[in-house]
Amino acid sequence: MDLPRFLEELARRDALMVVDAPVVPHLEIAALSAMAVREQGPALLFRNVRDSKHPILTNALASEERIALALNHASLRDFGNEADRLLLGKSSLALETPGDADHHDDFFDIVDEPPCQEHSLTGPEATFQHLPRMTLWPGDVGPCLTAGVVVTRHPRTGRRNAGIYRIQILDNTRATLGWHPGSDAAEHFQAAKAMKRPLEVAVALGVPPSVLLASGLSLPREVDELEFAARVTNTRLSLARCRTVDLLVPATSQFVLEGYALPEERALEGPFGNHTGLLSTPRPCPVLRLRAISQAAAPILPCIVAGPPPSESTWMAKAQEAMLRARLCSAYLEIRDIALPMEGIYQNFLFVVLDSDQHDAPNALELLRCLSEERELRRFRFLVAVDEFVDCADVSQVLWRLGNCLDPDRDMVRIQGPLAPWHPSTTPGQGGKLLLDARAKPPARRMPTHSDPRFSETIQRLWQTLQQR
Repeated sequence: MDLPRFLEELARRDALMVVDAPVVPHLEIAALSAMAVREQGPALLFRNVRDSKHPILTNALASEERIALALNHASLRDFGNEADRLLLGKSSLALETPGDADHHDDFFDIVDEPPCQEHSLTGPEATFQHLPRMTLWPGDVGPCLTAGVVVTRHPRTGRRNAGIYRIQILDNTRATLGWHPGSDAAEHFQAAKAMKRPLEVAVALGVPPSVLLASGLSLPREVDELEFAARVTNTRLSLARCRTVDLLVPATSQFVLEGYALPEERALEGPFGNHTGLLSTPRPCPVLRLRAISQAAAPILPCIVAGPPPSESTWMAKAQEAMLRARLCSAYLEIRDIALPMEGIYQNFLFVVLDSDQHDAPNALELLRCLSEERELRRFRFLVAVDEFVDCADVSQVLWRLGNCLDPDRDMVRIQGPLAPWHPSTTPGQGGKLLLDARAKPPARRMPTHSDPRFSETIQRLWQTLQQR
């Protein structure tokens, strides 16, 4: 489902608000979007943006229902189960050679005259002035693009990567590429640098929402994000060859930026506000040198307002949660459910519900230690176990258990391990983590519930009577 069709479906479900009032891209759009998502509001399509020829879309994926729709599944649990099934057979998703990357005919159609190239600009005409200049938060160093799917290929293996990285616009033809060390794109860049050649880069904006979500997932390195998006939605994905670089992008992208990153060129990125509520630390990043821009006939520019939760970026983590739930519940019989609370974004908190009937299972702290070594969880900092009487999706219930059932001397272990680059630590990239067993321990006994359904019905009727007085 491409972006225009997705928006049509959102409108049909009354999940899209078209904003015709005049707005400015400097701070206003992000502030309105943050307010809307806090109130569990719809996606927002701003059609009257000052100094912009193009509408701007925010909050397109700021709910579980919208994410499930984008992934072509009835629910995120269904998506998680299907994703787990696909990744168990992940060898069929791996792309090893340039030929394989371009010719998975079961999943891709190569379009010769794609919608994303309805209009094209090359040479001196291709500048960032063609796009709206979005600044999201006070304190941001300047405008940026946040919903671009950055496509690169390893210069030796031909393996493709599609990831979401912040792009800070420096001037008319240059922008930073905000990938972090350890990412696939950074590996591609280092390989190109070792070969003393530029790395070709394409940035696709307004891709099919399933592609945007797949590009933000923590998938195994050998899995191609574009093929995963096609297979998990059970659809064929139309791709187009870029005009000036040897890369494929979704054919229905609203905009495509083409260019390259020189091996030695860096520019300072940041500071920017983000999901932590803190300004990012400025850091040197590779630079995209713009070579061409192509676009659809009437394009829409998407923007992900990455800010304190709840925000669209934190909602998008629910797709990762669904995949992780399916895999961990299948791999560990004692796990009943898991949650990645929105407050933890992607890599802070994991809540795990354990089945107390699994008497042969390892103790909770031992299990949490095993989980901390799982590929998707290596950077998580706080892993919490609760018993099956706790709804782990309710942060209030988990905090209730932490305050009442955890003995720091007995139920807490500190370990060392890798951290995300933005996590505070005296040794960046490495630091401490906590494993917390917040289950009720003997001799504590759980309060019994009202077992007689007639009693509950009586209380319900009485309460309704009292409310009517």
